[in-house]
Amino acid sequence: MRGWLDSFAIYKDPRVVGVLFLGFSSGLPIMLIASTLSTWLREEDVTRAAIGLFGFAFAPYTFKFAWAPLMDRLPLPPFTTIFGRRRGWMLVSQIGLIVSIFALGQTTPGIDLWWTAFFAVMIAFFSASQDIVIDAYRVEILPEEKLGAGAGVVVLGYRIAMWVATAGALLIAEAAGWSAAYTVMALLVLIGVGTVLSIGEPTQSSTALIDQQVLEEDRLLRQVPKSQLAAFEGVGGLLFAIILFYGAWQPVSTVFGIFSPLAGEWTVAQGIVLLGNLVVTGLGLKLAWQLYSREPGALGHAKNFALIAIAWLALKTLWYALGPWTPFIPALHGAVVLAVLYGISNVVVGAFGAEPFTTEAFLAPVWLTIVGFWVELLALITLYGFTYFSRRAHANFGLVPIAEETSVHLWMRRAVIEPFYDFVKRNGVGIAVTILAFISVYKASDVLLTLMANPFYIDIGFSRAEIAWVSGTFGLWMTLLGGVIGGVLVFRLGLMRSLTVSVVFMATSNLMFLLLSLSGPNFVLFHLVIFVENVSGGLGTTVFVAYLSSLCNIHYTAVQYALLTSFMQLLGKFVIVPSSGFFADALGWEMFFIASTLFALPALLLLWLLQRQGITVEAAEAEARKRR
Repeated sequence: MRGWLDSFAIYKDPRVVGVLFLGFSSGLPIMLIASTLSTWLREEDVTRAAIGLFGFAFAPYTFKFAWAPLMDRLPLPPFTTIFGRRRGWMLVSQIGLIVSIFALGQTTPGIDLWWTAFFAVMIAFFSASQDIVIDAYRVEILPEEKLGAGAGVVVLGYRIAMWVATAGALLIAEAAGWSAAYTVMALLVLIGVGTVLSIGEPTQSSTALIDQQVLEEDRLLRQVPKSQLAAFEGVGGLLFAIILFYGAWQPVSTVFGIFSPLAGEWTVAQGIVLLGNLVVTGLGLKLAWQLYSREPGALGHAKNFALIAIAWLALKTLWYALGPWTPFIPALHGAVVLAVLYGISNVVVGAFGAEPFTTEAFLAPVWLTIVGFWVELLALITLYGFTYFSRRAHANFGLVPIAEETSVHLWMRRAVIEPFYDFVKRNGVGIAVTILAFISVYKASDVLLTLMANPFYIDIGFSRAEIAWVSGTFGLWMTLLGGVIGGVLVFRLGLMRSLTVSVVFMATSNLMFLLLSLSGPNFVLFHLVIFVENVSGGLGTTVFVAYLSSLCNIHYTAVQYALLTSFMQLLGKFVIVPSSGFFADALGWEMFFIASTLFALPALLLLWLLQRQGITVEAAEAEARKRR
């Protein structure tokens, strides 16, 4: 017991303390455009429908990986010149936050809602940008054994800031008005500014080291003997998969989008998106033929096509998320993935004797858009990586000398493709896929209750005041306690065993809700339920943040962490959370809580597979030390 208590000394490290205050700066903005802003909007008689549309303001958090390479690679004089790559970009993001939060407070939502929406999106953009750099800084500044402590204090600072931005902002608004409340919140960003000015810049990572690694990787590829390449000549393996995807699957997906009833009624905006899809599909068909025919310049065409297709994919997805008319055309791959999840879900609810789901419950436009986006993005990144790293590409087409690469493609390789390739190369394809699958389902049992907890409390008879106190205030501090315990758990047990403990703890904590549903509105039991649930949630979040941090190469922290966290949200945020209400309706509260614990089984299975493949605590730590 003494050893466990002594472990709390890791929180005295000045680097960990600095990360605590950065966590506060990271957590402050999000609630200012969430519950706090929605309260203000409702007081201004903004319609509930319009308030709901403000959910699109959170899009930058989901798509932050799109500009993470820019923040990872580009200098921004004089900030990066004076303060360094990480601290310079942090300061720029914080200045943007101060201006945007103050400006939001000066708007009048009841008169000109557009400006309120504009500054809400700007806050989300600068907040997501700040998160990119803070996450990279935390991974680079802390040694492996203190990643858990860093994750713990990030959760601590983040949650305190969220409380300040809700309860604190509401109290100030009650006393002095909304403009004063947002002005004070803007000034609180200065805590992050002061932290940046008082901490040091990480020394382990630089763009020069990344460029040197790219050159070394290219040199090794060119030294592969021709005898080893002979076996890769001809169409096969990854080359065959690429030809099949762009020569057959993508055209069929385009036709599916035109004739599928999922598209709904056609609009001018959808017509524009369809035209763009047809152009990209046509270019893909041409590329597939060039690759199949093994034309000498096929790799150059593949890079150009990938760049055009990625730009179009990002543009149409952002148009759907942020722009007017939200044009939507379903992709076949998104529909297939969601249809599989639909089938699995019906098997689960069928096992409990409940009515099956309808297809409309799963094939919603937003889910089809997000899943389709990720499938296409990963396919394009794979195509881009194929042109640089595949031995089959080398054997059939040769490699373009790096000195002859265009500046755009060379930048894409260094900033975007290398982080993907590095992750797959370090882990191997099988393990990399297993890790990504595990990331997607790690918190499945926990996030299933995200939107269902408060409706459950109401249904069994608790008042809004009781929910606010127990779930809101008491629950907040229990989450913070869980976060601190999680940091110590990682320090004592290592990452892999901590992950197993946290998955089991989060899943079994759902059974506490079963006790509450059977007993009715018992105020003492309510406190016990929230204690167990929030401690387990805080612990699980801390352990998971530490795990994601350990997966990043020190040279690519900003891009890899942004990609991992965005991928993490795919299944939970866009499938499990929105479908949780359908599960509750189909099963009833008691069976819903029992079934929710089963959502931990995929994560436990994938953890077991990772350990079977040699991903143990010792191996993970050895690899991390090697990278540093």
